[in-house]
Amino acid sequence: MQIPYIEIEFRDAPKKRIKRNLSLNCDENANETRCCRYPLTVDFEKFGWDWIIAPKRYEAWYCAGECMISFLPKYEHTHVMQLSTSAIPCCSPKKMNSIRLLYFDMSYNVIYSTIPNMVVEKCSCS
Repeated sequence: MQIPYIEIEFRDAPKKRIKRNLSLNCDENANETRCCRYPLTVDFEKFGWDWIIAPKRYEAWYCAGECMISFLPKYEHTHVMQLSTSAIPCCSPKKMNSIRLLYFDMSYNVIYSTIPNMVVEKCSCS
């Protein structure tokens, strides 16, 4: 006589906390009024900066929009300041990244360098 046999093993699943991304990405045609990140292409050739070898252009992005109390600012300090003074929080970069540039210095040496805080990654009310 055969008897069915089932083996069950319970394991605790690793707890992964997913961080919500409250930063909005918009385009120039969006009707968004909240603090938002918009595309901005920086073209070094249009500036006449021929000393930059590469990249000739890059996406810098910029922050714009309203920071009303109902949009829940990131920092409690911003909320307290808004309630206790006439200070109005503004939409500004929350996270920035660098770019790498290849360029000529004053002595015409080719330099490869990392320039910090050149790309807006996220915007927030502060």
